[in-house]
Amino acid sequence: MKFAILSDIHGNIEALASMFLDLHNNNNTIDRLLITGDIVGYGPNPNECCVIIKYLQKGHSGDRKAVETVLENIELGSDERKIITDYIFSMEKKADVVVGNHDKEVIGQPSFVGMMSASAAKAAKWTTEALEKDNFKFLYSLKYRKKLPRFNIELVHSTPVYPQGWEYPKNAGVLNYKTLRAKITFAGHTHNPAAYLYKNQAKNEDVTPSIFIPVDQFDNRLLVMETSSSQRIEEFDIITNRDHKYYINPGSIGQPRDGIPKASYMVYDTDTRKIALQKAEYNTEAVKEKIIKAKLPRELANRVIKGV
Repeated sequence: MKFAILSDIHGNIEALASMFLDLHNNNNTIDRLLITGDIVGYGPNPNECCVIIKYLQKGHSGDRKAVETVLENIELGSDERKIITDYIFSMEKKADVVVGNHDKEVIGQPSFVGMMSASAAKAAKWTTEALEKDNFKFLYSLKYRKKLPRFNIELVHSTPVYPQGWEYPKNAGVLNYKTLRAKITFAGHTHNPAAYLYKNQAKNEDVTPSIFIPVDQFDNRLLVMETSSSQRIEEFDIITNRDHKYYINPGSIGQPRDGIPKASYMVYDTDTRKIALQKAEYNTEAVKEKIIKAKLPRELANRVIKGV
C-alpha cells in the first residue's frame, strides 16, 4: 500500500492541485490519501479545496463536474489540467480526513485553549462568510482523529492525547512513547515537516527521540532536548521493532513555514517501509494576487511567496 500524506491546505487550490501533478510526474501511483486537517483558513479558495477533499473522501460520479469546474478556474496548461483531473478521479473515496483548528474555527467552534493571531482570525472570519452551506456541513462532519488499525496508523491534526486542544508540538519533547496511540502518528498543524522516533524504555520516560527531518529555526532553540541529524534527511525507513513509535508531520500544502515555498507532502510505502518528503512547485504569484484581491491580510500573501 502506498499513501500520500498531506496537511494544512489552507484554501490554496493551486498548491493542492500541484501535488497531484507532482505525484504523476514522479510516477507515484498512490493507493490512499491521508489528510490531517486545516483544509481552509488563510487562503482565498476554501470552497474549491473543500470540493476536492470532499470528493476524495466520499465523492461519487455526480460530483465530478464540480471537481472539473474547480480545476478549470486554475491557470494550467490543458495537458496539466487533464493529468490532475484524472489523478483526482482515480482517488475517488480513497481519502481519510481529520479536522483541523481552522476548519473548526470557521464553522463557529473555536478553540478554548488558545487564541488565533490577528491575521489568522481575520482570515477565519472571511472564510466563514465565503463558505458555502455544503462545505460548512462537510467540515462539521470531520472527526478529530482517525485510526487505520490494519497499518497501525493514526491521524490527528496536532497531538493524539488531546487532539481538540490543538497543542503545538514545537519540539519532540512534547510527546513520548506512551502518548502515541499507534505505531505511526501522522499530524500537521506546525506547517513544518518533521519526523520523530520514540523508543519504549519503561525505566526512562525521558528518552531523547531521534529526528529524521531537522525542525525549523524556532525549534532549533530547543534542540538541547533532541538529537538532530546534521543533514536534512528527507527519506527514512520505518523500523519494524514494536518498541518504536513515530510522530510524523508532512509539512503544509498551502502555507509552508520551512522557508521552501512549495507544496509539502509525504509518501509512505508500506511494502518497502520507506517515507519520503516531497515538494511540489506551483504558481505562488497567482495565489498571492488572489489573497490581495480578496482583501485578506497582506502578510498571508507574503508567506505564500516566502514559505515562512
